[in-house]
Amino acid sequence: MKNAQPLSIALNGLAFFLFVTARPALSSANPICDPIDFVRDIRPILQTHCYACHAASKQKSNLRLDIKSEAFKGGDNYGPSIIANNSTDSPLLQLVTSHDPDEQMPPEGERLSPAQIATLKQWIDEGANWPNGVDLAKLEDRRDHWSFKPIQNPQPPSVNDQTWPRSDLDRFILHGLEQAHLRPALEATRVAWLRRVSFDLIGLPPTSEQVDNFLNDHRPDAYEQVVDDLLRSPRYGERWAQHWLDVVRYADTHGFEVNTERPNAWPYRDYVIQAFNRDTPYDQFIRQQIAGDTLGQDAATGFLITASVLLPGQIGQDEPSKRLARQDSLDEIVVNIGQTFLGLSIGCARCHDHKFDPISAQEYYAMQAFVAGVEYDDRELRTPEADRERADAEALKTQLKEIDQTLAQFEPIAQPKLSERAKLSERAKLSESAGGLDPTNAKLNEVSFTPLMAKFIRFTIHDANLHPTLGLIEPCIDEFEIFSAETTPRNMALATAGTLVTASGSRTSDIHRIEHINDGLYGNSRSWMSDEAGRGWVLLKLAEPTNINKITWSRDREGKFNDRLVTAYTLEAGATLAAMTEVAAVQPARSVINARFNSDRFQPVKTTRVRFTINATNTIEPCIDELEIYNTHAVN
Repeated sequence: MKNAQPLSIALNGLAFFLFVTARPALSSANPICDPIDFVRDIRPILQTHCYACHAASKQKSNLRLDIKSEAFKGGDNYGPSIIANNSTDSPLLQLVTSHDPDEQMPPEGERLSPAQIATLKQWIDEGANWPNGVDLAKLEDRRDHWSFKPIQNPQPPSVNDQTWPRSDLDRFILHGLEQAHLRPALEATRVAWLRRVSFDLIGLPPTSEQVDNFLNDHRPDAYEQVVDDLLRSPRYGERWAQHWLDVVRYADTHGFEVNTERPNAWPYRDYVIQAFNRDTPYDQFIRQQIAGDTLGQDAATGFLITASVLLPGQIGQDEPSKRLARQDSLDEIVVNIGQTFLGLSIGCARCHDHKFDPISAQEYYAMQAFVAGVEYDDRELRTPEADRERADAEALKTQLKEIDQTLAQFEPIAQPKLSERAKLSERAKLSESAGGLDPTNAKLNEVSFTPLMAKFIRFTIHDANLHPTLGLIEPCIDEFEIFSAETTPRNMALATAGTLVTASGSRTSDIHRIEHINDGLYGNSRSWMSDEAGRGWVLLKLAEPTNINKITWSRDREGKFNDRLVTAYTLEAGATLAAMTEVAAVQPARSVINARFNSDRFQPVKTTRVRFTINATNTIEPCIDELEIYNTHAVN
């Protein structure tokens, strides 16, 4: 036969065909009959379904499956994840076969196929053979880092130029230069060196006297003497303390959105300055800042709260918010200790084992336990200086009490009712259209009175309203008008009528000038401003004596501004300065009620009972710590 094959080939082909057709195909439900090879059969399953959460970049539940030792050790929740020869009790197989949504692995994405599960089961039952040396990753020993190793004292390197080094430190510098084929720069002049070392150690340039002294100092240790003098300077501590204060995140405010002031943060700042100036050993420097209250260094413990902190007004009032804020505060302390003294970013371990630094969550909370009793608050300093200042303060309190009793005799008579604060002469009457004298009005104030012959009119300011942010500031008047007692009244105060104006003092600008007070124009942009907070006076001199019966004045006739408003004043008029008649007066209101001390003085009255009636408080139930009543001889 032309195409016949040799008999042996035909028989072999038939035998192979019969073998293939006789052996059932391997289904997904049947395990591999041959022994399982970890690299070929198991690692691909782990790579596909497990490594995303349990490998080098992430180890959820502290379980890692890409390194043999870690995989057999298991995670936090189940102990060893693989139990050789016992797939039934191996958590790894239990989790990949579980139907509980809270346990099944992987929690998201495609689950293992029946064939893959069968392969894992067979591998475990066969002894879970994981050969050594086949791992694709290497377990990093995060503690094997140069920063965790003891400091060594290396031998100075050999250098080619033996004439340049003056110390072993110079040899290290020169060695580095020679390795880079570089030569040292030329030696600095004496003046240049002195400026450099001064700026470096105290942050200030040398004085001309210091320069002259150094240039004329030919002692062999002249350079060393300069350094010693700079190290003894108080400026040395101030210069270098700022770097430490930056490290510990010192600030005079609390941080966060409100950033309120910390008025008593400064003792810690001064402690750091003194520690540098005293050359405090570093180990003592650390102990004092962490436990200074047990070492007689109270101010040093300011370190524990240099970090930002949430204050009560910045957090919710529910208990979970308070607990979270407390944890945030403790975290700031722990993080500050880690960054400052250990050079480690400990904060990540608050939620999980740190991914980079060798700090576990357990170690984080063990460290937090050391500072769990720290509270953010002020306390008295227990230092000789503070004790002396407290003694001085007590002595001054006695003197101040005596002074207050003396001054109380000169306090104005209390006039609590508004109507009693306005005083008019017998010839004056209130204008109903102006709203009266009490209180004053920013837009218009008007006083009418029985006609009076006058050439001089004086307006004396005793008080003004408080600015919402600036407090008591300079009062302002946009126009002052004096009307003649005629059928058709004329404004005799106008400059065009020949009236001259002087003042106790004036703040001058484009919009505020003394000549604006009687120019006939209204508004803030054409006004006069006193140069004294809450006080001042203006004097108008008419061209000739005139019979007048009405005076008006305003802060801003346009009604745009009501700050800088005069609230207490005296208005006088007369033919001469020596014969002035008081036309009207509004006395200052009593001082604003404050928590520390309030005083009301009144005309003497004989009594056996005193009633104190409270009409209003700032927020809640009123409280009084002491009520004192003095007789006319100022005896309690």
